[in-house]
Amino acid sequence: MNNRNSRNKNQHGNLNHDLVLRDYQPGDLTVCIEVFNSNIPTYFAEIERAEYLEFLRDPEDRQHYLVLELDHKIVACGGYYVVPNESRGGLSFGVVTRALHGRGLGKRLLLERLYRLIKIFEVKEIALDTSQSVFGFFQKLGFVIEKITPDGYTLGLDRYDMKLLLDDKARERIQAAYEDVLVSRQT
Repeated sequence: MNNRNSRNKNQHGNLNHDLVLRDYQPGDLTVCIEVFNSNIPTYFAEIERAEYLEFLRDPEDRQHYLVLELDHKIVACGGYYVVPNESRGGLSFGVVTRALHGRGLGKRLLLERLYRLIKIFEVKEIALDTSQSVFGFFQKLGFVIEKITPDGYTLGLDRYDMKLLLDDKARERIQAAYEDVLVSRQT
C-alpha cells in the first residue's frame, strides 16, 4: 500500500493538518459514498450513486482507487486505470467533499493519479468524462474536449468527454505540477 504524508495549511493559513493519500480499502465505502453524496446534484447525478457503489464494491472495476485523508478523515477519492493493449489510461470517480472544494485537495488527488499514469510508459493518452461544472479544472492541465453530450448524465448535467495526449511535453508538465503541489503542501 502506498502512503504519502504531507502538511497542509488550512484556509486561514495558520494551522497545519495531516494530509494522507492512501489506497482505498473496503472499509472506506460508507465514507466515500458520503463524499459522493455531498456533490449531488451539482457535480454528479442522483442516478450515478448506484454505479459508484457498484464500482467501489468491485475490485477489478476500480483497479487503482485512492482516498485522501485530512486529519484522519476521508475528504476525497479518485481512481485511475490502464486499458491493457490499448496504450491508454483513464480517470474514474474523482470527488472531493463539497464543503472543501477550492482548497487544492482535488488538484492534489488529480496530480497524484496523473503522475502515476505518466510513469507507465505504455500509456499514451488519458481519458475522462466530467460535467460542465468541472471541465475547466481539467483543461488547466491540458485535457481537451472531445465531445459534449447535453444532458448526458441527467437533465441539466452535460457530459464532457476529455482526453490528454501524453507526449514528452505533457509528461514534463504533469511532473512539474506534481512536484510543485508536493512542495507547496510541505510549507
